[in-house]
Amino acid sequence: MKQVALLLLSLILSVSTFCQVSENEPVKYVFYLHGAIVQQQGENAVSPSYGKYMYRAIIDSFRKQGFKVISEVRPENTTAEAYAVKVATQVDSLLQNKIPPQNITIVGASAGAGIALEVAIIVENRNVNYAFMGICTAGTPARYERKKICGNFFSIYESTDSPGSCSKLLYNRMCGTGFKEIKLDLGNGHGFLYQPYKEWLYPLAQWIHEAAVAK
Repeated sequence: MKQVALLLLSLILSVSTFCQVSENEPVKYVFYLHGAIVQQQGENAVSPSYGKYMYRAIIDSFRKQGFKVISEVRPENTTAEAYAVKVATQVDSLLQNKIPPQNITIVGASAGAGIALEVAIIVENRNVNYAFMGICTAGTPARYERKKICGNFFSIYESTDSPGSCSKLLYNRMCGTGFKEIKLDLGNGHGFLYQPYKEWLYPLAQWIHEAAVAK
């Protein structure tokens, strides 16, 4: 029994070591801003069309990719403008504490992506990273036509979802350092952002790691 216990402990320690980020790796901060349904129903939100919004699983998935995640369930009466100011203040605090802007990423899903866009306008730092999921409709570029959106951008959309490409909004922005976009073909419409599907999680994680600067 003692040998079995030691073997199990050895396996646990080896798995833990595998999941840890190297001490030489820079800390990469990820703000995750969830969709509107979580704000309306709480972290156990369920859509009749797309099923359960797996908020905690998404957060855990980002952590397993080596990121320090900052996220919370927004109170139901929260306005996008007020919350964007809150997040922008947190980002400014990190920047003032000498965290490189390339090591800060704001990920927004649907309504959360709308907030992330507002954060980019407020922070006005072309080196902070922003990832937008399921946000750009035909009318989105016109709404932001006269606004200065600064950052390094990554866009994700699903081919069967009504929000589509963000290229007209973000490509060749005067205050941007880069733009990358991927189109998914999962066939589940807006439900693609309800779960940490590897089809969007892995490319996004790789992009964040590549954008980060060395310690």
